[in-house]
Amino acid sequence: MSDDKENVDSKLTKKDNGNTSSDNEVVFYDNKKKYVYFQQEEKTRQTSPSSSKSPDKKPQQQKPEEKRRIPRKRLIINISTIFLSSLFIISGIVLLVVYYMFTARINYQAIDNSVPESSTVSKVSAQESTVKEQSMDTYEGELLNDRQVLNILLIGADTRYNQTSGNSDTMILISIDTKNKKLKLLSFMRDTYVNIPGYGNTKLTHSFSYGGAELTVRTIQLNYGIQIDRYAIVDFNSFKNIIDKLGGIDIELSQEEVDYIDWQTWKNHQADTRNELNAYSYTYTTNDEGLEVATVHLNGRQALWHARNRGEEGICSGDDYVRTERQRDVITIMINDLKKSDFATIMNVIYEIGPMITTNIKASELTTLAANITKYLRYDIVSQSAPDVNMITQDFTYEDYIINGEKLNFIVITDWDAFREKIATYVFGNENPFKPS
Repeated sequence: MSDDKENVDSKLTKKDNGNTSSDNEVVFYDNKKKYVYFQQEEKTRQTSPSSSKSPDKKPQQQKPEEKRRIPRKRLIINISTIFLSSLFIISGIVLLVVYYMFTARINYQAIDNSVPESSTVSKVSAQESTVKEQSMDTYEGELLNDRQVLNILLIGADTRYNQTSGNSDTMILISIDTKNKKLKLLSFMRDTYVNIPGYGNTKLTHSFSYGGAELTVRTIQLNYGIQIDRYAIVDFNSFKNIIDKLGGIDIELSQEEVDYIDWQTWKNHQADTRNELNAYSYTYTTNDEGLEVATVHLNGRQALWHARNRGEEGICSGDDYVRTERQRDVITIMINDLKKSDFATIMNVIYEIGPMITTNIKASELTTLAANITKYLRYDIVSQSAPDVNMITQDFTYEDYIINGEKLNFIVITDWDAFREKIATYVFGNENPFKPS
């Protein structure tokens, strides 16, 4: 019996050693998988030409290197992501700071620049022109505009000595033409005979004293047919302060122009000497033609007198056309000076002059303009007057009208349709833009 037990135990032992018992089926299956796996690896090592004679060499030696590469890639991606995220966050903070900085400092004043359906005289008083009933050829179509051209009307207000209103001494359209990459300056002649909505026919300059920037914008749109997108008002005191904030300007002047500035400064008790602009005010440089050119350094007060100079008998020659040319020269010099400045300086200038300007340019728009200002400053600058002084008899004539018993001289446009076409072509850079394409 014991022999039978030993035989049974022997058989059970053999089954256990062969892993054939039902209790060890799972273990047997796992071991088989492992056995087959190593069998395949062994076959691969035996058949591979790169196999070495040492069978103990592990086949997975390259895996640690592969595992190291993955973290490096992830590290680079993580660092890049963090860097870009930080950059976007910082940029967003800067834009917010600039936005609120402009919002807090600009004198924002919205206007209604829609052209009225009728320009019938409704507020005429005894102050108006005796020729107010004369018919006027105003524009009745859709205002011409272009999304790639931003038209900003710069108004130089003749307000001084604590005045609250006055005529517009300067009306310059600054067009930022991103299509043709140009900055265009266009001076509207203040003596142009136009129709002012609600007031009849008189000088363009009167529109500002009648209704401020809103009426000035509507008058230009009604008569010239082009859309004014935004406006900015700078009065005499603000103009002087802006020039001083820029550190003054260096400008080429004739001797009689220097004499005019000295004369006005002395006559208005703004200087202790008759000849304030002496030899120390001059800088001598050589121009592109190799000729020595003298430039004069002007502060804000002196630059204002130069910009207002339309001649004075016995002192300096000139007229209103020459004055508008001098104004555009001053603006061009200011732009060229900004071209030489870095972005931080430009932003500081914008920040400083913000409170000196009244405008309907929104803070968000100012932020966009500031972000692109270095690009705009690289544009070519062109300028002219409307009408052009060289187009006398073709585009305009000088006429005298009696205003309240006083004879005044006007610039009278001979053909408004042809004139509008010229102005629109200059502003928008299109061939006859009023004609439908």
